[in-house]
Amino acid sequence: MGQRILITRPRDQGEGLRRAILALGGDVLWIPAIETAPCPLSDGNRSLLQELGTFAWLAFASANAVRYFLAAAEGEGVKLPAHLRVAAVGTGTAKALEAKGLTVHARPERATGAALAEYLVSSHRPARLLLPRGESAREELTEQLAAAGWDVVPLVCYRTRPAPLRPDQIFAIEQGVHASVFASPSAVRALWENLPETGREAIRRSRCLPIGPTTAEALLETGLKPAALPQDHSVEGIVAALEKLAVP
Repeated sequence: MGQRILITRPRDQGEGLRRAILALGGDVLWIPAIETAPCPLSDGNRSLLQELGTFAWLAFASANAVRYFLAAAEGEGVKLPAHLRVAAVGTGTAKALEAKGLTVHARPERATGAALAEYLVSSHRPARLLLPRGESAREELTEQLAAAGWDVVPLVCYRTRPAPLRPDQIFAIEQGVHASVFASPSAVRALWENLPETGREAIRRSRCLPIGPTTAEALLETGLKPAALPQDHSVEGIVAALEKLAVP
C-alpha cells in the first residue's frame, strides 16, 4: 500500500483495521476523534429491560449500541427472551451481535437505518421493537417504522463526545496523510471542530473515506469530498477501498 492512513475510530474499535493496513505496508496514524461512554440507566430504561418479553424485535444501528445495551442488560441481570428477533444495520453491527452468540434475523444490503426500516416493513408485520441507541442517534429508523405502524421504543444507553486532541496529534495530522477513514458522522464533526486551519487543510488534501452513506453526507456538509464507499463496513471492505484509493 505504501500510504499513510489516518484512523479516527476509538481505541477499542480500530485495532483490526490498523493491523490490516500495516500488513499491506501502510503507515497508520491512529487519532481517535470521538469517545463513547455508557449513560446511567433511568428508572424508565430499567423498566424496559425488565419488559423485554413484551417486544418482538430488538434492533441495533451500531456496534456501540450492541456493546452498551448488552452490558446494561447483564448489569441488571436480564437475559434476552428466546422469542426476540434481532435486526442489525451493517456488517460490523451484525458481527458484534454474533460475537455475543446472538443470531441476526434481519440485515439489509445497504448499511443505513432507512434501509433497515424498508427491509423490516417489506418483510415483516408491524410489531413492538426496542431500539438501543446513543444520545445523538439519527431518527430515520424510528420515524420510518413508526409511519408503517410499528411500535418503536428507543432506549438510550450510551453517549458520544469529541475526544480531546493533543498538540502532538495535531502536529502529526499537519504533516499530511494520504487517506482519512471516518466511521461515523460524529467522528467527522468532532475532528473538524477540534482542528486548526492547518490541520483542516491536511484533511482536505487527503482522500476522505466514509464507511457509510450517512458519514459521506457529514463529509459533504463539512465541505470535504467523500471517496467512493466501501462495499461493506468490514475491515476487508475498508482495506479494499483504501487500496483503490492508493496512488503509486
